[in-house]
Parts: sequence; C-alpha cells; structure tokens
Amino acid sequence: MTNTISNKWSEITELIELSVELMVFNIGEVTFGIPISKIDRVIKNSQLDEDLKIGQNVEIFDLHQRLFGSSISNPTTIAIFSSDKLYAIPIETAPTLTIVPLDRIRILPSELRTNSPLGIASHIAMPSIFDRELTIFILDS
Repeated sequence: MTNTISNKWSEITELIELSVELMVFNIGEVTFGIPISKIDRVIKNSQLDEDLKIGQNVEIFDLHQRLFGSSISNPTTIAIFSSDKLYAIPIETAPTLTIVPLDRIRILPSELRTNSPLGIASHIAMPSIFDRELTIFILDS
C-alpha cells in the first residue's frame, strides 16, 4: 500500500512541476489568466476602500474598456498583479484557479500580438476543463 501511495504522490508531483497555476477570469466572452506567482491580491469590491489605499502605486488596467470600448459599470472584484509595477484589473465575477499543463501553452502568434487588442497577452493556453476546450489568454509581461 505504501508503494502505491508513493507512486501516486510521485505522479502528482511530476504533474505539478510540468504545469502552471493560473488565476482565470472572464472579460466579456474572453478568458484571461495570470500566473498565480504574479498575483499580489484579489479584492472584493466591498473591501476596496479598506484595501486599496489612495496613493498606492497601482495602475488600473481596464481590459473591458480596451476590448469593448466601455468599462464594467460595477466590478465585483479587483485583481492586483505585478509585472514591472502593480496593476489592478476590474472583473465582473470572482476568478478561479486552474492548473494548465505546460504542453498546452503556446506563445501568442505575432499577428495577434501586433494587430489585435488581445496582443496584451504573452501566451495562449488551451486546456481541456471538464471535457471542454478552453482558450485562455495569459497576461504575463
């Protein structure tokens, strides 16, 4: 029995090492992900005044405005992540965590990076979640 548990543990450890954990959220019909290692914090809208103090060096990165030309009227959550500085993304629903195998992640093609609002993503992931193919644009740089 110990050998079986040990084997399973080795398999799980290997899977984790060959994957990346993403915080996943939707902006309209587009799914985005940010590596969990880049997430500073996630704030519920009701806690914004307490948690996001004026004067902090946090830039609002309004993906909804960038993609669709209008801001979300009442975001429920703000995701704070770091790249070269701190960014805050207003989102409509609470994000989820997803583990994506590295072999399901590709660099975003250059034509999308230069000719599309989705060019803000660095990579694209196409995991199968609950027997459904999902396309996730990864914000990583």
